[in-house]
Amino acid sequence: MERDLASLQTQGKSVEETYGIDNLHLTVARGYVTKLLANGRICRWLEHHRQEYLGEFQKIAEIDSIGPPPRRSA
Repeated sequence: MERDLASLQTQGKSVEETYGIDNLHLTVARGYVTKLLANGRICRWLEHHRQEYLGEFQKIAEIDSIGPPPRRSA
C-alpha cells in the first residue's frame, strides 16, 4: 500500500511539472484547428471527405479553456 501511494505521488508530481507546457501545446493546437475551420475550402473538403474529422475539429475549436491543474493532497 505504501509503495502504491509513493508511486501515485511520483506520478502526480510528474503531471504537475508538465501541466504548463502541455496546456500551451493544447492551446496552440486549438488555435490552429480554429484557423483551419475558418477556411471555407477546408471545411467543405472535410464535409465531403472526412465528415467525422470535421465534427471532432469543431468540438476542439469550441473548447473555452483547459481545466485547472490537479490539486495536491497533503
